[in-house]
Amino acid sequence: MFDPVTILKQLNREEKVQLLCGLDAWHLHGVERLGIPSITLTDGPHGVRLAQSHDVFDSVDATVFPVEAAMAATWNVGLIKELAGAIAKECQQLGVSVLLGPGVNGKRSPLGGRNFEYFSEDPYLTGAMASNFVEGVQSQGVGACLKHFAGNEQETRRFLINSVIDERTLQEMYIAPFAKAIRESRPWTVMGAYNSVNGQFACQNSHLLQDILRDQLGFDGLVMSDWGAVGDKVACHQHGLDLEMPGPADRDQQLLDALDNGDMSEVVLDSRVLKVLELIHKSVTHKRDVQVDFERHHELAIEVACDSAVLLKNSGNLPLDKSRSIGLIGQFAKHPRFQGGGSSHMNPRHLSNAFEAFCSRAEVSWAMGYEELEMTDEMLREAVALAKRVDQVVLLTGTTDALESEGFDRSNMRLPEAHVELIKAVYQTNSNVVVVMYAGSALETRQIEDYAPSLMHAWLPGEGGGEALARLLFGEVSPSGKLSETFPVRLEHNPTYESFPGNKADTIYNEGIFTGYRYYDTKKLPVQYPFGYGLSYTSFAYSDLSYDASCREVAVNVTNIGDMAGAEVVQVYIHDEHSTLRRPDQELKGFAKVMLQPGETQRVSIALDEQAFAYFVTHLQRFAEESGRFEIRVGSSSRDIHESLWIELESDIECRQIPTLNDTVEDWLRDDRTRPILEDAFAQVGFTKDHSFYALTLGFPMTLLKKFMPMMGLTEQQCESLKDKLGLE
Repeated sequence: MFDPVTILKQLNREEKVQLLCGLDAWHLHGVERLGIPSITLTDGPHGVRLAQSHDVFDSVDATVFPVEAAMAATWNVGLIKELAGAIAKECQQLGVSVLLGPGVNGKRSPLGGRNFEYFSEDPYLTGAMASNFVEGVQSQGVGACLKHFAGNEQETRRFLINSVIDERTLQEMYIAPFAKAIRESRPWTVMGAYNSVNGQFACQNSHLLQDILRDQLGFDGLVMSDWGAVGDKVACHQHGLDLEMPGPADRDQQLLDALDNGDMSEVVLDSRVLKVLELIHKSVTHKRDVQVDFERHHELAIEVACDSAVLLKNSGNLPLDKSRSIGLIGQFAKHPRFQGGGSSHMNPRHLSNAFEAFCSRAEVSWAMGYEELEMTDEMLREAVALAKRVDQVVLLTGTTDALESEGFDRSNMRLPEAHVELIKAVYQTNSNVVVVMYAGSALETRQIEDYAPSLMHAWLPGEGGGEALARLLFGEVSPSGKLSETFPVRLEHNPTYESFPGNKADTIYNEGIFTGYRYYDTKKLPVQYPFGYGLSYTSFAYSDLSYDASCREVAVNVTNIGDMAGAEVVQVYIHDEHSTLRRPDQELKGFAKVMLQPGETQRVSIALDEQAFAYFVTHLQRFAEESGRFEIRVGSSSRDIHESLWIELESDIECRQIPTLNDTVEDWLRDDRTRPILEDAFAQVGFTKDHSFYALTLGFPMTLLKKFMPMMGLTEQQCESLKDKLGLE
């Protein structure tokens, strides 16, 4: 064992500089003469991807869990913590010290190419999932890495794009999930993003890395770059970056020169090196021998896939009848679409497919239907012929790696045209159809709504997706997934439609805090399937909502009124009746998932955190609550509220910014702190609402008022008196 501070004092300058860059793509430098080992980092938002070469497809076989978008759709933080712990156990067995996940970026557009790698369009749900994922990983002695900090919501020109984000939007939508995870789970590391934020690259952005990450959020771990994100190495380390990845280093001399000429201080150098040594120390301290139960991990992957699948429609043909013949149509039935493309690509230890899982339960026939994006006439004929001779049809569709992957954004939200044509043809032959969609993000379903009596969104469900689908469709498990992102009627309804992915230089977040359901619900815009939505094979009733202000706890009774066991996600939304700054109609601020037997009632309690009623006030540079009336809404989606109540909140924080001389006359008259001053001054010179010029003055900046005083009919003496009272020079 070693002490990082003691070791730091024993290092020479060259050794210190060497530690600030990786040894290679996946390892950090050690210091052999002092017994400091090298440690291993690896990708892994949904499993361990230990690379064996530079080929992204060449990695050690490991358990492939559902992607993060699916994890969030479980709304089951305990299950996700268990999943993350399982990944960490496989890390320990493989000698991996840091897992490069979870991804904590937002989903401002459904077209984001890596949306499957991120949790949700909602910052609270994202933060809750991230904090539990980190806790699960680090409970097994492996470090987690929150990524990509920050403003990395697209793949288009991701290495060069400048994300233009106002401070309130940055804090409420894109910093908040990182903040929650850091506050609740203390991750060992954070990864800086490729993009710029407001004109500065994220990995050399002192406002992000120092002002926000270190000072505001209190992060005390290591900050590393995304792979290849370091441009100006000296500037990056000066402004808060600890570790450049990947290695080998080719710019050590730049740092040495900067130290020699005073462009970088020894104090800064030592602070960065100490973070690297502390990370290695944590890794060595927590290293342990483990025996991995891969069978249990595979079963866990199936459980998460079951928990995440969202039943969107059920016209009565689910669950399937095992005694009747079933036609399974689609390439994905034998060749599953179970993960996204790019750096998270993994090789599964045990990949289940729907065809084998269905065949173990019932009489099943299969037709190819399509190959990737194409469908031949022969494939169509075979699928239609199969549909004619069976009682029930399950048709699997979705996106492919060619449509949805790291490295590029989607061009639309539609299913492949060949798949849509197939769905229509099959339905016209046999209307007893269940359509299952595989994709990492929201899809437009309006093209198939009339041809899919029952519809399920299965996300990218990992290696256990085939078995999970069989358990769900045959009714062995009741669906309990809820959408972690809104499915709009059409892409054009999304608030980023005109601005995503931006121009060559900038992507402007002009939708502000109104993303996803926060936009759709505020605008009262119809959606295909709302945020938080998902059907079950049973039904639930809510009653007796209460709120305990002393501990900020919401409680409600939930009863399973159906005849099958099932899980319900109780969602708490907060509506602010009146705020100084505009807010969405409602914001998710708490949730809980509860399993209930038929007829069972549980009282579900949900604690609201310290920011449940707050929003970011830019001129205060903090989150703040203000006094007022708030409605607590409890329901099973953002559009299905079952119980609500109003509360009064008292706060001693003044969120309003007092008007200045640069504000308008109307601003002064609207504010109870400045209105008496202006009304009194106007009254003393006889300038009242009846004056013909009064309405015109309302839009004047106060500084401009003095120029128009003669036009207001004021004498020179009155003008001087008014200027004096209002402080107008």
